[in-house]
Amino acid sequence: MSSAKAVRRLSISEEYPVAQAARLASRFDLPAPLEAHDFAEKGNINLHTFVVESFGGGKREFILQQINQQVFTRPRSVMQAMIACIEAQQRNLAQGALRADEAWETITLVPTRGGERYLEVQDRRGYGCWRLMVRIAEARTFKSLGEIKDPAERLAIAEQAGTGLALFGTLTAGMDTTGLSNPLPGYRDTRVYYDQLLSVLAGHRTLEEAEGLLPRDPEVRQATARHFLVHLPEAEYRRRLGLPEVQPFLELLRENETFALLLLREMAEGGIRRSAIHGDTKLDNFLFDAKTGRVKALVDLDTIMPHTWLADWGDMVRSLSNVAGEKEPRPERIQVDMEIYRAVARGFLRSARNVTPRELDLMVEAVQVIALELGMRFLTDYLRGDSYFGLGPADPPDLNKIRGLAQLSLFLRLREGADETRAITSALRKELGAAEGAACSD
Repeated sequence: MSSAKAVRRLSISEEYPVAQAARLASRFDLPAPLEAHDFAEKGNINLHTFVVESFGGGKREFILQQINQQVFTRPRSVMQAMIACIEAQQRNLAQGALRADEAWETITLVPTRGGERYLEVQDRRGYGCWRLMVRIAEARTFKSLGEIKDPAERLAIAEQAGTGLALFGTLTAGMDTTGLSNPLPGYRDTRVYYDQLLSVLAGHRTLEEAEGLLPRDPEVRQATARHFLVHLPEAEYRRRLGLPEVQPFLELLRENETFALLLLREMAEGGIRRSAIHGDTKLDNFLFDAKTGRVKALVDLDTIMPHTWLADWGDMVRSLSNVAGEKEPRPERIQVDMEIYRAVARGFLRSARNVTPRELDLMVEAVQVIALELGMRFLTDYLRGDSYFGLGPADPPDLNKIRGLAQLSLFLRLREGADETRAITSALRKELGAAEGAACSD
């Protein structure tokens, strides 16, 4: 599951019919005839996603997708940020931003027959915002590194993911963030997440009770207010809150509040820059060349937002380096794979430009911050009644507790291994700075 977005699972009755998808595809500038099929690789959010085949003038494949408006309540804003991100990548590619040994493809949006960049429809199902994208050819994806059985290939893909994040940062450099808003108000705001935890620990059940902790920003407040409240029956809330395995992790969160706010504090004080970031750097958002294994794209541009690239880095590394996975029910099994850590860092530092020394100094802490933040989000959601990270019918009722304790255990392992991870990044900065002409410069 993406850490970026709440999940609402659709019932079969809510699924969009393929025939209707084909009719919608015909409203884009595509040569007929057209066929539509369900897209088996769709993620957890935009569930109305289809493969469209166009046979006019030769077979070509496209991806038709509706933005899930129950998650992204401002789909036009999402599309505006996506378009700005695509245009920035294309502009920098045209200006020769990449080296000869680096390759990249951007998402290509197909316009409607009326020349619009996306399609807005109003039908019996309500409002819909649809986009049609050229399917990037000869690409493969991975749900996790665990599905790659060959250890050498696993390290190579981890390194390529690091390279991909660096290239994305290079190609989006210069994007104007002044008009860029967060598509999920409150997302990546650690202060908001801590205030939610404090409100839930206080047992607040009404907005009046939570008033002192609610965000001042009206948009963030509207989007997040219900997550400040307990939604469980009192007995179940007390049971969850009193679980012995939960107590030490709640104390861990209390003790590390100042540390958790590090990236926000550095941005506020001007120590690190605020730029346009991807917002959801899980492995299956990277596309790799099916023949060479080299990274070729970073897709799913729904969460383009102003923040620090260190949040993208931290989210990617904490997920890739966690050997046991995010649903491991035994926290003692959570470990950090230092070889994976080194591979991702090598890929990133080899290709990174437009980064500052202070940002590079914070790479180790950034991974810890995001693991701590996500662990807090999962555990808070479990304590209030799973109001954000939705549970499916086959999920155990304590899944968000399991996820929370796993991420907080990962934070502990990362902190314990901080000397080693710092040595890894420091050595790579020296090695690659000398070898590549100080690619990581200010």
